[in-house]
Amino acid sequence: MDLAPVKRLKPFAVVLGLGLYALILKKAGLHDCLDLLAKVQWGWLALSFVFIVPEVAFKALRFQVLVRRLGAQISLKDASDVYLSGQPLSTLTPSKLGDIVRVLGLSRWGKLPLTAAFSVHVADKVYDLLALGLLGCVGVLDLFTMTARQDTAAAILSGILLGVLLMGLFLHPGWMRSIVKPVLMSLAPKKLAAQLSTHGGAFYEKLQELFNPAQRVAMPFLLSILAWAIVILRGYFCVLSLGLPIPFGPFALLLPVVVVIEFIPISVLGFGLREWALILFFSEYASNSSLVSLGLLFLLTGPIAAALVGVPAALRLGDTLPKKT
Repeated sequence: MDLAPVKRLKPFAVVLGLGLYALILKKAGLHDCLDLLAKVQWGWLALSFVFIVPEVAFKALRFQVLVRRLGAQISLKDASDVYLSGQPLSTLTPSKLGDIVRVLGLSRWGKLPLTAAFSVHVADKVYDLLALGLLGCVGVLDLFTMTARQDTAAAILSGILLGVLLMGLFLHPGWMRSIVKPVLMSLAPKKLAAQLSTHGGAFYEKLQELFNPAQRVAMPFLLSILAWAIVILRGYFCVLSLGLPIPFGPFALLLPVVVVIEFIPISVLGFGLREWALILFFSEYASNSSLVSLGLLFLLTGPIAAALVGVPAALRLGDTLPKKT
């Protein structure tokens, strides 16, 4: 699967995302957005920052589980620093330098060969996306039932079943070898992918160990669900800090869909797409200006806060790496 044409179009896609954000901001009113942010309730907002602790903990535990399955060990502190060390570069640069940092951290602190460390990193991302996909399926089907005034409980159950079916297809060995693996390898940083190109068999073997047998999926997947639940709770505290009348139920079901849309690679840090999705799903509860302000709080309490907290971890990892002479 050749993704080169998509990569060549990426700079133009980023302009499209930023242009969309500028258009939304113009329609919402910059002055109104600033007024709302000036009136934010700092108590609720401060609590939203606290949620970074359990989120990092769940992601660190997931790293521990995956590393242990390859016959190695990593402490909870080191696993936390693996995740946090990649945040500054992931947030501040459009490249995949944050991925390189995490792979190096797994290799250094988990005492893993580079190929095995990269397989853990890829598996970690896959579990994250699988959990988000499941929650997104539930949210989309619930949205359809709300529009058609159907049973919400049936939609949630159907969404869970659909998500499980998609997970099964995604993790099927044939799919993983012919489709999933090439896509994930193409998303690897260029230099790292070049180093791994001669060890493709070893990489795939290690990756399969992290998903098979099927019983191995349960624990890292549960930790992924819990991490996304923390993201939802953090987001709702941002809603409360702005005093927006958005009910928790619809917010919890639809925020994963917002995140899925935000991940479409046509913007920087989700600008434009995030705000468009928030307005699309929650405009019946709040004004456009308040939803644009909410999108900014999501960014500040999520990626920006994690990047700042991750600076000491990145410096710690840098001190352990061999220095060039």
